[in-house]
Amino acid sequence: MSDPRPNRNIKMVIAYNGAAYHGWQRQADGIDTVQERVEKAAIQVMQHPLAVHGAGRTDAGVHATGQVANFHSPNRSIPLRGMRRAINSRLPADIAVRSACEAPEGFHSSRSAAGKTYRYRIYTAPLRPVELAGQVLHYWRGLDVERMQNAARRLVGTHDFAGLATSSDQRDNTVRTIFRCEIARIGPEIRVSVRGDGFLYNMVRNIVGTLMEIGRGRWDPRRIDKIIETRDRRNAGPCVLPDGLTLVCVHYRPEDLELKPRLTQAQGI
Repeated sequence: MSDPRPNRNIKMVIAYNGAAYHGWQRQADGIDTVQERVEKAAIQVMQHPLAVHGAGRTDAGVHATGQVANFHSPNRSIPLRGMRRAINSRLPADIAVRSACEAPEGFHSSRSAAGKTYRYRIYTAPLRPVELAGQVLHYWRGLDVERMQNAARRLVGTHDFAGLATSSDQRDNTVRTIFRCEIARIGPEIRVSVRGDGFLYNMVRNIVGTLMEIGRGRWDPRRIDKIIETRDRRNAGPCVLPDGLTLVCVHYRPEDLELKPRLTQAQGI
């Protein structure tokens, strides 16, 4: 007799080093992506076809400590802890499922997301940090953190960020809200943390490239105001390499993660 209950909706938090992959999103055969690796491992464990949906399409070379993905499964025989361990045992060393839990039936890792936080790491020193290759952007000169902080504050709020999107981004709505944009120096590293309700294509990397131009003295911090006002990509800085970028966290409203108790036949169903 088949189980009348709805499929389980499994929410996973995934970390990965993106250096060896062509981004998160599944692509044509023969192109290695994080989504494909996770999906194949989950299929082996759950023993049925399934689709793993990710919260963000991180580009080639971009990393994650808090990517979120979900999939549906009728298989209720595997406990969540055992499921996570079994999936991890089938993943390469540079990908790991950090946690797995059951989410509401209607939860979707991307459509339910209320925002994301990204971090970008810039290593400022004359000598290249070989041990951090692929993890940071090496910049051999110093950067004025105070100027960068001044500029970063100008990004906070709801604006039309067309001037900080890559020209190939064809979305009609380019208005986004940045809740915070913070710059911190930790030893030789400068870390840029940005939290927003959503981001345009390459928007974070374009923000960092612009802040670096301001930090090295080429532009005044008020350059940010000009970029927002004109919506002209030519007024912004270069798109920096993906190496230093990490998807740190995907944010959700508590009510979208709340599991409501299901009524049983004894309770009237």
